[in-house]
Amino acid sequence: MKIPLLMVAIVSLASISFAQRSRRETNLDSLLLSSLAPSLTDNLLIHKRVAEVSLVLSVTDQKGRFVRGLSSSDFAIFDNAKPQTTITFFQSETDLPLDVVLVLDTSASMGERFEAEQATIAEFVHNVVRFEDSVKLLAFNTSIRAATSIHYNWRHVAGQVKKLKPVGDTALFDAVSTAALQLQQNDRPARRVIILISDGEENSSHTTLQDAVALLLKTEAVVYAVNAGDDEDSLAGRQGASNLRALADATGGTYLQSTESGDIHSAFSKIRKELRSQYALAYKPTAFAAQSFHDLKVIAHNLRVRCRTGYYAK
Repeated sequence: MKIPLLMVAIVSLASISFAQRSRRETNLDSLLLSSLAPSLTDNLLIHKRVAEVSLVLSVTDQKGRFVRGLSSSDFAIFDNAKPQTTITFFQSETDLPLDVVLVLDTSASMGERFEAEQATIAEFVHNVVRFEDSVKLLAFNTSIRAATSIHYNWRHVAGQVKKLKPVGDTALFDAVSTAALQLQQNDRPARRVIILISDGEENSSHTTLQDAVALLLKTEAVVYAVNAGDDEDSLAGRQGASNLRALADATGGTYLQSTESGDIHSAFSKIRKELRSQYALAYKPTAFAAQSFHDLKVIAHNLRVRCRTGYYAK
């Protein structure tokens, strides 16, 4: 994938033996709620040489069932098409904490489905989130309409969300980029996850799809895109689905479709199961090409392995 006009450097999760990184001092609220400018990602560069690349892997068989119990020798890693052999860390069924941003589309195109989604999100938080995990909710239409943390206070958060009515255009790529920046503020070793509930419509962003993907890869954020739209046959519906698939595929996430009635419960159940069935792996690149995008591919025999498609080096 060609990513224009972005010179970004990937920051690997610290060796997953996990020395703590120093926390950057940033006014988070101003980052989240300010308007995104075209040069946003250019102004938030982190320049560190990649000594180790960390990956979170989801592995399924030919029938889509999650596969557990694999060892590091079951995986073949290719960095810019070159095989990698220096694996520095491997963990099956990783217990890395979750840093999650729930990104909720509250634009006019979401219509009446908005209220039905809230109960599913609340159930997901109650059933999945552990004490060591972090969950934030971001609602958007043309701009960011709400950004709040969830600390076992869902009733309060749900009350805030219910005040939001589906209205306005959709700045999808800006919202996803903002979520990535929010995840970037926490330096701890964790799985960075964006769960995007939207119809994929885009008509108001300053950033492009390519810009958003570049920032997601830099942040090591995985997108689970839940298509909650009810218009799969029109040009707008097909383009929306394409946008959501592109965000999920590039980051190693999953594209999921709501039911015809708009129910997203099944999609969230699949996300919950996947988050508890993942592998963590780290390796040292054998041929490091500075100032370039590195393509990544991980293979396991007769299995499907999903992970991010690459990283930026400096």
